[in-house]
Amino acid sequence: MKKLGPIVGIALCSTMLGGGVAVMSATPAWAQDDILIAVSMNRQQERRWAVDRAAMEAEAATLGVRLAFQYADSDPTKQASQVENLLSQNPQALIIVPADRNAAGAIVDSAHEAGVPVIAYDGGITTSKVDYYVTRNNYQVGELQVQAALDFAPTGNYAIVKGDAGNDVAQTIAKAYEDGLNSNGAINIVFDQFIPGWSPATAQSNAENVLSANNDDIAAFVVTNDGMATGVAQALISRDLQGKVFLSGLDGESASLKLVAEGIQTMTAYTDLEDHGRSAVAAAVALAKGEAPQYDTMMDLGSGEVPTHLVPIIAISKANVCDFVKNAPEGWTSVDEVFENPADCQ
Repeated sequence: MKKLGPIVGIALCSTMLGGGVAVMSATPAWAQDDILIAVSMNRQQERRWAVDRAAMEAEAATLGVRLAFQYADSDPTKQASQVENLLSQNPQALIIVPADRNAAGAIVDSAHEAGVPVIAYDGGITTSKVDYYVTRNNYQVGELQVQAALDFAPTGNYAIVKGDAGNDVAQTIAKAYEDGLNSNGAINIVFDQFIPGWSPATAQSNAENVLSANNDDIAAFVVTNDGMATGVAQALISRDLQGKVFLSGLDGESASLKLVAEGIQTMTAYTDLEDHGRSAVAAAVALAKGEAPQYDTMMDLGSGEVPTHLVPIIAISKANVCDFVKNAPEGWTSVDEVFENPADCQ
């Protein structure tokens, strides 16, 4: 992992890092026990966000800093208002999971005007340059899903069920879908849409419509995340198509791990959420102290290159779901949650 050149925290100005990368560090270096990190989360419906938060809190406890959380419920306007409130608490850094990758640029600008460095978390922000980015290799997620789909069904009708169009994660994974499938003459894409708010109900409704329109002749549902995959799974089960049609996901949540173990969902992808949360807090503390956080690569989110930490991911299928469950982070899942007969996973 690389490390940027030294940063000197100077009030009300930006600092140039090694390689000419500008990072807003308008705050002075703070004593560690005075550091407050504001955390603006997009939503909390999926279990993963509780694990992210636990990892952040564990790292904050280790480093002796405080965290303040808000949840925007996938509403960009609500997120902007919440961040305004968080900034009024005079934090030394802001971690944000953007509700909308374009609208969040104004939030970044407001934070920088207040002298607060910004770490984009999980999803990137395109309209203003953040100071640091923590994300999984989302393009690789799309590649893994596409390759698994092609292994399962090399030909036939494909339905592509993508995440919210305003989310950088959804956009990056969608690019991998496009690169991996659009030039494949053996694949006929009959549905290709983003789903507002990553809604499982909308995904299920769309899947039912796609199946009806194609007389159930669908070889694969390439679905971006597990929440939507559970909706698509219900559409498949209602037509007795479970296990006969490819179905992907992302996050490795218990409900989808159970579907994988039962052969209903073909695969999912899991992000090392402990690494994800801890890395963000560590970077926030470094920036607050006028130091340079470590990074893996430089990534251009739309407003120039940003030092980025890429979180490891793994693909989970029926072949390795038992091993994953037994070694998953504490509180994430359990053998009893995933397997009807726990003896099937010894």
